[in-house]
Amino acid sequence: MPHSSDQHADEKSLPRLLLDLLWQIAVLLIPIFLVTVIPLLWALGVVLACAALMWLTARLGWQRTGRGAARLMTSAAIGLGFNLGRALPAYWDIAGAAVVMFCGLACVSHLEKRFGLADKTPAKSSPLTGGQSSGGASAWGGDEPRQTPEGEPIRVFNYSEIAMGGPVLCDYLFPDGVLLQGLGSSARFSNDGRYFAAPLPSRQAWGLVILDRQLRQLYQCSFDEFWELDAFNDGTLSGRYSPLVDNGARQISLEQLLATAERIDLVPVADLWLEPGDWQTNLAHETLRHTSPDAQQRLDAHPALPASLRELPQPCDPLRYPEYRVDINGEPTSLLIRADTAIIWNPDSRSFGCRARMGEDQALDYWLWHADRGWQTLPCPWIAADSEPSMGWSEPLALDDHYLRLSSYFDYPQPDHGLYGYGLHSIHSDCDSQVGHAPNGRIQVAERLLTQVQLAVPLAGDGQRGATMVESAAVTGKTRAQFRWQQDNSLGLGGYTCTIGDWALPGVWLLDHRVSDAGRYIALIPFTLPPASAGYVLVADAQERQLLNSPPLLAARLLDFRGPRLSVAVIRGRLDQDRPGSPLQRFDQSPPEAGDAAEFSQYRPDSRLYYEWCELEVSPEGLSLLPDWRLVKQPQSSVADGNFVQPAPTNNDAAWLFGCETEYADSWLRVQSPRLGGHLLTASGCAISDLAPSMIWSEDARYLALTRLHTDVEDEHGGRLAWRVLLLDVRERTLRQSPQQLRNRPQFESFKAEVLKVRLFLRDWEAEDETDRGSITALKLSELLALPAEALSPSAELWLTKDQLSDTDAWRALDTSPLSHWR
Repeated sequence: MPHSSDQHADEKSLPRLLLDLLWQIAVLLIPIFLVTVIPLLWALGVVLACAALMWLTARLGWQRTGRGAARLMTSAAIGLGFNLGRALPAYWDIAGAAVVMFCGLACVSHLEKRFGLADKTPAKSSPLTGGQSSGGASAWGGDEPRQTPEGEPIRVFNYSEIAMGGPVLCDYLFPDGVLLQGLGSSARFSNDGRYFAAPLPSRQAWGLVILDRQLRQLYQCSFDEFWELDAFNDGTLSGRYSPLVDNGARQISLEQLLATAERIDLVPVADLWLEPGDWQTNLAHETLRHTSPDAQQRLDAHPALPASLRELPQPCDPLRYPEYRVDINGEPTSLLIRADTAIIWNPDSRSFGCRARMGEDQALDYWLWHADRGWQTLPCPWIAADSEPSMGWSEPLALDDHYLRLSSYFDYPQPDHGLYGYGLHSIHSDCDSQVGHAPNGRIQVAERLLTQVQLAVPLAGDGQRGATMVESAAVTGKTRAQFRWQQDNSLGLGGYTCTIGDWALPGVWLLDHRVSDAGRYIALIPFTLPPASAGYVLVADAQERQLLNSPPLLAARLLDFRGPRLSVAVIRGRLDQDRPGSPLQRFDQSPPEAGDAAEFSQYRPDSRLYYEWCELEVSPEGLSLLPDWRLVKQPQSSVADGNFVQPAPTNNDAAWLFGCETEYADSWLRVQSPRLGGHLLTASGCAISDLAPSMIWSEDARYLALTRLHTDVEDEHGGRLAWRVLLLDVRERTLRQSPQQLRNRPQFESFKAEVLKVRLFLRDWEAEDETDRGSITALKLSELLALPAEALSPSAELWLTKDQLSDTDAWRALDTSPLSHWR
């Protein structure tokens, strides 16, 4: 009677199989858990002890015991990785754990081979097998069939992976034109050459396809047991199941597979044979027809597939994006268009314009056809100067006797840290933008649309700089501002005249502009010649025909014009290249007056320009600069954004918090993420750094409860972010920090008498549809006052914590105008 562990799986009862499964899981996971939670040095000792035990048992010839020690070392190596991951700081934890696990498992494998403990017993066969698999091509690629059994070449291309590092998919193009797409790399021909089989890799259940090369029929088989194929002999297909699980051998007859398979007849198209699919719908239009407004001119277009598809780098591209050859009034041409190509007729019906290409090897151009003059290609629509806004253009919109108008846009110059930065990202799509704050400080978001313009390309132009006229979005009714090039300055900026209907604006302007969403105003930047730079922005009121100047500022780009608010990216200064910026000092070089600022505003390798998002309020009386901070009337949430002043209840003090960012400190809005790294200054002179935005004053305005977020400490709930409460005594100038770690996103509710109430949440990020209402925790003031107090150090009119004494000069130089009302 054989030992139970040698019994075949199908001879065991279901309860026995479940018990075996639970035992195997427990043997693997329990050591992992124990090694994970013990001290790190002990965990390393367990791994070394297992290695020593493997060596000892191998020397004594105790093979079974040695293999058990190897299994234990495998679990210990994984547990050591988890243990190290818990000990490492953020950003290194996952990578460190993965490296240790990989090295540990490789070490176990090496020791098994070195000590002779590797199990050389062949893998058990599954019920479908007739014997052990011989081992074939890997599902991870590298041994795809490159020739047919007749010796003709197979083209294998379009490699991809399932997830990162997963099994490989590829396309097979056979010499007779049969193209099979998205198959596995472990493929096999039958020994008679008629059939070709390949697995279909998947994240869920794998598939299998079999090609009958003689009849050009494809079979989708309902069989998910093959990851890798080893042989296809005498009507039997053999291979292996997942190498990641058991690499167990599988075997099944061709007759069984085809009996339940779905048969697909391949369809001929040009010199290919393909599965039926969306490409047939793409070719459904046999003829495209466009007629002129007076119905006297006719454009017909017929499908124009290349003579050979199989020779193309991507044989199916002409099927995915079919082109059509154009006939004009029955006369054939070489012009190629697509089904969605816009054909724009002149109202007189004598001409039309479109985007097309003349011949298969030519690039897309803008073409004009005239009944009297025939075909004409238009030059490049736009030649930009070096420093002008980046533009994109697409389909024609309108055609008259002088211009073909194209849809176009300016890029969006997003500061690289959200509302400030040391560069302006060039974004070529509509995107979300910050437009305000909820009462608790959460960012409010709206879609920020690109600046839409039209390019009026002259029909008689030769593509020289300035030939194309730029037209803005509609300003009043259907009237558009028109920009005509006049000159370039030495810094690569073009100067343009601007007219709105019959109103010619005096002066010369940069091309960058922005029309308000209501259409009444258009914002402009004056054109200057070096050494001067634009020292203000101007808003043209098309309704009242007046020009409104802004206060002095160095405008870099226009960002948005929503309601009465105009947003501008302005240059505030420069920062030395080797010096990191901080909320206390974003720049160390102030700009000169606008009349001498051109050179200052150019690229220099030794320093970086510093940009800020600036908002101007537009009214019929003029433009006024809005403060970059906001006044709040309630405690802010932990995801609150930006720069705010929170007055004390008695209104004799106030707390100004600035410089908060998410832990990623990038240009993404991250509305739901908590903020950290803020700097606090009270009207009474207390200065503290590294704070989160959630704070609250006591009723008597003596105490200010603050929060601090640590990203490198694991909290007691298993989270990576740790929160603590601080208590600032503005009368005694002392600071206390509670050692207690709080749950996520503390939100202060009240600070009355002797009790501080704070709401805590389960997650460290705020959901859009917040269902977690949190729970209230009460902190006693007497317990907070019993904590050790750090006395703030006086410096002139400021009181600083010890860690801020090195930044005394920066604190003193700070513009404290947000607190002027309370001082």
